[in-house]
Amino acid sequence: MEDRPESAACTSGIGGIIVVVVISLLLGKNPLDILALLTDGGAPTQTQTQPVPSGPPGAGSPRDEQKEFVARVLGDTEDVWTAAFQQSGGRYQPPKLVLFRGQANSACGLASSATGPFYCPGDRDVYLDLEFFQQLSKRFGAPGDFARAYVIAHEVGHHVQNQLGLMAQVQQKSERASDATRNALSIRQELQADCFAGVWGTPRNSAG
Repeated sequence: MEDRPESAACTSGIGGIIVVVVISLLLGKNPLDILALLTDGGAPTQTQTQPVPSGPPGAGSPRDEQKEFVARVLGDTEDVWTAAFQQSGGRYQPPKLVLFRGQANSACGLASSATGPFYCPGDRDVYLDLEFFQQLSKRFGAPGDFARAYVIAHEVGHHVQNQLGLMAQVQQKSERASDATRNALSIRQELQADCFAGVWGTPRNSAG
């Protein structure tokens, strides 16, 4: 088996902090204020998860602008990485995206709102807490589409790392490493996911 749920950890913690700090700096917000979202919020609500396929919503489905936005961004990342993998002779296998409020069960264990958005290598799914997006908009005045899209692209970046075997390499190096080395490897992994999000964010329709 490639991924063992019992040994796969959620890509969160340092990852969630780095994502929040990057978004806050881009939006001109105080990172400490937005980081409070990951530790505030009281008791979690009832578990409510729903996988979101890539591409536009089906005909006749109730209109949900947030879910439509997430589906479109996920579909766009799929287009970008499918083309990139094809150029190198590979085949991209897109992840499923699971939206939740309060709590979510994954192959990496139970996640709550305090976890923030994360990627689980055990089931190769991206998990997004809708409350996180709402808090960014309502409490901190960061309603821009780019902030939400960047979070998705970053977590998809972790999926790309997983598919390329980079996550397995980091895990192997971390097994007998010191705490300092493990932290350094984790930070490098997060920065690489940021780089992959930048690949998605690079304009692709320029002439020339």
